[in-house]
Amino acid sequence: MNNRNLPLLIDIIFCVILLPAMIMLLPVERWLTHHPAFVVMLILWLYAVYFIHRKLTIPLIFSRKNCWAPVLIFIAAIMVTWLISGLDEPRRFFGPDRPGGHHRFFWLSPREQGVWFLFVVVTVFSIAVSLLTELYRQMLEKKELEQEKSRAELALYKAQINPHFLFNTLNTLYSLVISRSDQAEQAFVQFTEMMKYLYSNASSDFIPLTAEAEYIRQYIGLQKFRLNEHTKVDFNVTISDNTAVIAPMLLITFVENAFKYGVSSHNDSVISIRLLQDNDRISFNVRNSVFPELSGRKGDGIGLANCRKRLALIYPDAHRLSISDSGDAYEADLTIMPKKHPVYDKIHSDR
Repeated sequence: MNNRNLPLLIDIIFCVILLPAMIMLLPVERWLTHHPAFVVMLILWLYAVYFIHRKLTIPLIFSRKNCWAPVLIFIAAIMVTWLISGLDEPRRFFGPDRPGGHHRFFWLSPREQGVWFLFVVVTVFSIAVSLLTELYRQMLEKKELEQEKSRAELALYKAQINPHFLFNTLNTLYSLVISRSDQAEQAFVQFTEMMKYLYSNASSDFIPLTAEAEYIRQYIGLQKFRLNEHTKVDFNVTISDNTAVIAPMLLITFVENAFKYGVSSHNDSVISIRLLQDNDRISFNVRNSVFPELSGRKGDGIGLANCRKRLALIYPDAHRLSISDSGDAYEADLTIMPKKHPVYDKIHSDR
C-alpha cells in the first residue's frame, strides 16, 4: 500500500469500526424508540465533527492564515453539541438539592453525558489524527525535496562526466596526430565506438557491470596507443553474475587518473586494475606508480571529487572508498554493496 494512503485508511477504520463501536456502548436502541431524530442527528454530527477537525480546523492552524477561524470553529462545534444534547429534553441548569442544601450546577442527564463523552472522544481523536497526518505529510514533502535535490545534483555531476572524458581522450588523440602515428586512424575508430557507448548509456541510471567493464577495456586500449615499453598495464575482470548492474561512468575516473599521473615516457611504471564481482559485492582496485613531476596536485581533482559526490548520492550507505598515496604508488580501492541500494530489488525485478 502506498504510504500516502495511510491517512485515508485511518479515516475508514475510524468511520467504519471505531465510531460505531463507541456509539453502541450507549443505550442507542432505547434512544431510537423514544428519540429517533436525536439518534440520527447525533450520529451525523459526530461524523461531521471528525471531518471538520480533520479537513478544516487543523489545516487552518498549520496554514496560519487566520488564527481566529479555528477558535470560532471550536466554539461553534461546542454550541451545536450543546443544542443536540438537549434535543427533546428539558434543560436543567440547577439540579435537585444535595444533602446539606447545596445545588448541583449544570446538572447533565445520562443521555447528555453520553453525547458529550462521544463529542470529546471524537474531537480528541480527530485532532490527534490530523496532527499526525500533517506531520507525516511534512516529512514526505521534506523527503521528496531532498530526493529532488539529490537527483538535480546527480544530473549535474553526470553532466560533468562527458567533458572530463572528452578532454582526457582528445589529448591522447591529439598526441597521436601530432606524432603522426600510424595508429591514429585505428584510435579514432575506437574512440568513435566509445562515444557511441557513452551517449547510449550515460543517461541511464544503471547499466550492466559487464558493459562498464568492456568500456574500461576499450579505454585502456585507446590509452595504450600513446604508451611505450616503459609502461605495463594489467587489467583483470572477474564477474560471477552477468545481471549485476552499476551506475555508468563511475569506475572510469580511477582509471583516467592512473593513466594521467602514473605514466612516464622515461621510467618504468605499472598500472594494475582489478574488477571483481562476487557474493553481491563489487570490488574495484586501481594501483599505479607515482612520479613527482606528475603527482604534484592538490586535492582530488575534478574527476575524483565528482566521483565521490556521485557515490555519496547513488550509494550513500552501500560503498566504501579508500585512497592511499605512499609516495611511490597511488592506490584507490572501492567496494560497492548493490543490495544495500534502495532500488536494488526494483532493478532486478524489472530485468
